[in-house]
Amino acid sequence: MFIFLCKYNPTAFIYFNETNNMNDIILYGAFDRHNYGDLLFPLIMERVINELHPEKKVLIAGLIKSDLSRYGAKETITIKKALKMSKADATLILAGGDVVACDWQSAFGYLLPKSFFPIYDRIACYYFPQLTQHITSRLIGLTSKLPFNLSRGDIGASRKVIYNAVGATEVSNVVNEQDIALLGGLMNETNSVSVRDQFSQAQLERIGCSSSKLAPDSATIMSSYISIDELEQKSSHVTKSIIEKYINGYIVFQISQGHVKGKEESFAKALSETSRYFNLPILFIAIGNAAGHNDTTGVHKVTSLLAKGTPYKTYLDGNVFDLMNIIRNASCYCGSSLHGLITSMSYGVPRVALLPKLRKQINYMDTWDLPHMPRGVVPEGLLASVNIAMATPSNDLKALACKLTNDYMDSFRNMSSNF
Repeated sequence: MFIFLCKYNPTAFIYFNETNNMNDIILYGAFDRHNYGDLLFPLIMERVINELHPEKKVLIAGLIKSDLSRYGAKETITIKKALKMSKADATLILAGGDVVACDWQSAFGYLLPKSFFPIYDRIACYYFPQLTQHITSRLIGLTSKLPFNLSRGDIGASRKVIYNAVGATEVSNVVNEQDIALLGGLMNETNSVSVRDQFSQAQLERIGCSSSKLAPDSATIMSSYISIDELEQKSSHVTKSIIEKYINGYIVFQISQGHVKGKEESFAKALSETSRYFNLPILFIAIGNAAGHNDTTGVHKVTSLLAKGTPYKTYLDGNVFDLMNIIRNASCYCGSSLHGLITSMSYGVPRVALLPKLRKQINYMDTWDLPHMPRGVVPEGLLASVNIAMATPSNDLKALACKLTNDYMDSFRNMSSNF
C-alpha cells in the first residue's frame, strides 16, 4: 500500500508525511520576555513531557519569535506559526503564569524596549485602549480578544486546550457581564484547567468555570528535573565565585523597581540591620529584566543607601541557572518575585515574601506554604521575619518540597490523559 501511495497518489503521500511530521503539543505562554518565572515554564515542562510522553513532538511558542538562550531559556516561535506547524488535533498547553484574563496591552507591552514602555503604557494604553488592543493583536496575527485565552477561530475546531497550574489573578478585574460571559465560555470549552492558588480558583468559579483543580506551580518540580551537576555546569564563573566566597551563608534580596519605589531607604536600613544581626552578607539579584518587570534600578538605589560596612554583592544578569543556584545555596530568600519564592520552596530554603499589596505571592503561599512562613512583610518587619523563616527545621522545608513535587506530578498525570 505504501508503494501504491507513492506511485499513484503523490499528493496523498506528501500529505501523509506532513501530518506525520507535525507537532502534537504546543507549550504556549509569555516565554518570549526576560522574566525568570516565564522562562522556567517551558524549560521544565518540556523535560516532563519528554520523560513521560517521549513519543510526543513539542513546540514552544510565545507571542513573538525569541531567542533568550543566553539566559538559559528555550527559544520560542510565534504562536501563529506554531499552530500552523501542529496537527489538527494537537494539544495547546498554557504552561504557566498569570495568563487567564491577561489583556493585549499588558502582554504586548512587556515585549517592548524598557525605554519605550512608559510611553506605551501612559499614552497608548491609557488614552486608546481599544485601538491598542486591536492593533497589537493584529500585529501578532491573532483575532482573539485575549492573548492567552484564544478563541476557536485562532486555535482550530479540533485542538485540545489545557491550562496547567496557571494564575487567574486578573479575572478579579473582569466585571462586565459581556466579558464574564466571553471568558467563562472560553474556560468552559477547555479540556483541563488547573490553577495554582485558591484565589484564582474562586475567581474562575465566579465567572462560571467550576471545573478547575488546584495544583502547585509547575516550577516547583525544578529540583527534581534540574540536577545539582547541571546547575553547576550551567552556572557562570561569577556566580560560582560568589557562592564559594559566601560559603558560610548569605541572604538573597530581590525586589522590582515599581515595588521598591519610595521604600528604598527603609529597605536599606532593614537589610543593614538584618545583615549585622545574622552576620551574613546580602546578595542582591535581578529576577525580572523585561519592561514592567525591571529589578536592576531598584537594586542600585537600595545598595547606595546601605549602612557603611554592610557586606553585599549583586547579580543582575538574570540567567535562570545562575538564579536557581544562588537561591538554592542561600540562608534565606527575601523577595517580591513569586518564582523566587517558588524556587526557595523547591530547594527547601527559608523565605520571606515582601509587601502586603503583592497578592499573587500571598495567595500562593496561603495555598501551599508552611503556615508560619512570613508573607506580606514591610521593611520594618524584615529582621523578625528572616528570624522566623530561618528557625524553620530543615526537615520541614524538605518535606514540603517533596509533597509539592508529588502534588504537581499527580496533577500532570491527570492532565496528560488528555494528550
